[in-house]
Amino acid sequence: MELKNKKTISIFRLFLNYIIGLSAAIIALISGLLLILTFSFQTGLILPANYAEVKLNQLEKDFREEFDESLLPPHCSYLIIDKNIGILEKNMTQTDVEKTKSYLLHGTKAYHDAYKIIHQTNGNSLIIKYDILAHFSNPMLHKWIPRPELSVLVVLFGLILLFTIIAASNFSKKMKENLVPIITAAKKIEMQDLCFEIQPTKISEFNSALEAINQLKQALTASLDEQWNKEQQRKLQLSALAHDIKTPLTVIKGNSELLAEEEHSKESLELLSYIHSNSNTIETYLEVLMNVLNDRALDNHIESVQLKDWLRELTEAALPLCNLKGIHLNLNCIARCDSLLIDKELVKRAILNLIDNAIQYSGEGSSIDIRIQDNKTHIIFEVLDCGKGFSPEALRKATQEFFTEDTSRTNKHYGLGLNFVKRVAEMYHGTLTIENRVDKQGGRVILCLVKPTSTSISPDEHMVL
Repeated sequence: MELKNKKTISIFRLFLNYIIGLSAAIIALISGLLLILTFSFQTGLILPANYAEVKLNQLEKDFREEFDESLLPPHCSYLIIDKNIGILEKNMTQTDVEKTKSYLLHGTKAYHDAYKIIHQTNGNSLIIKYDILAHFSNPMLHKWIPRPELSVLVVLFGLILLFTIIAASNFSKKMKENLVPIITAAKKIEMQDLCFEIQPTKISEFNSALEAINQLKQALTASLDEQWNKEQQRKLQLSALAHDIKTPLTVIKGNSELLAEEEHSKESLELLSYIHSNSNTIETYLEVLMNVLNDRALDNHIESVQLKDWLRELTEAALPLCNLKGIHLNLNCIARCDSLLIDKELVKRAILNLIDNAIQYSGEGSSIDIRIQDNKTHIIFEVLDCGKGFSPEALRKATQEFFTEDTSRTNKHYGLGLNFVKRVAEMYHGTLTIENRVDKQGGRVILCLVKPTSTSISPDEHMVL
């Protein structure tokens, strides 16, 4: 879907428009100030810089005969000296007198100061000091603004700065307004919300970026739909497979029961018992698998369990797994409690997952230690093996679903098992710790569960896998 907006403009054109507008405003400002200055000079509100010089040239002839202070132009001061450089009359300040002496002796003066020397007929010299600057003719305005031309420059630069800030602010506001659809689209994608419509902007470059985002959104939507369809197909296939496994499993169970009715040695009967009990376990796991594939929650049936009896059932289920590799199972229970409020099958399955994980990565003829202890609030199950231990990557990702490790351990899945144990730990408000042993080579997994009470976990609480 192509984003279309009839009235679009490029960033260059937009920026150029603001520059042109700013330039036009500055030109208008300068023109306005020039008009005001011209009007002020024409009306006499402001006296030009050479006003005093022109006026003094006109009065020079009269001042040679006789000096009249009242005829002096504004902002002028004078000094009359005799032939012996004695001061006869003055209205200069002492500072101006010193400046005048410096000018007469050394010719030094400020750039805006000027002097008019008139030799009178009586032999005296009239020295008039004035400046070559514009002034307000009004004494009050001159007092508050002694340098009109400097004030005009200050006002000019101040207004130019103000116009520049306003133009930059408007340009920034315009850019931010047009960036909103891009930011919104990016946040939606970040939140994995792909059900939104992308709104076009008035800037062509931004629309190009939005078009790319729109194509990305469509690609992600298509990819997620494809992934969902594949997941549904996978669930259907696994569900069908789990259903089909029940048929040969029923045959195995039936034949083991028939064989158990005949006379056999004690060892053979024990093996048949293992076949029958593990067939029941497989049947239970298939039911759990069907629940997972159909997105049904796993029930948590809390009941009071005698710890001693439950550990015996756990050992009976774990021994056949250990016997396959000749692994010796050491159970050390120092828990002080006699009973627990737990779902015995759910927690037993979690511990068996830990044992199975340890068996998978232990060598033949090695040993696995199971330590059980408790305190007032927790019961702790610790499983230690003598395998190669967990790699750094496995320590970070072992509880993720379908994680496999190809380095320190073999190419077998243990992510599903440990992920399930982690979820059981969370159901019982506990923790699952995975680490390497410090006393010897091997892995160490600790399942810590909060001891449930009649109110801490509801008997009908569910766990969604």
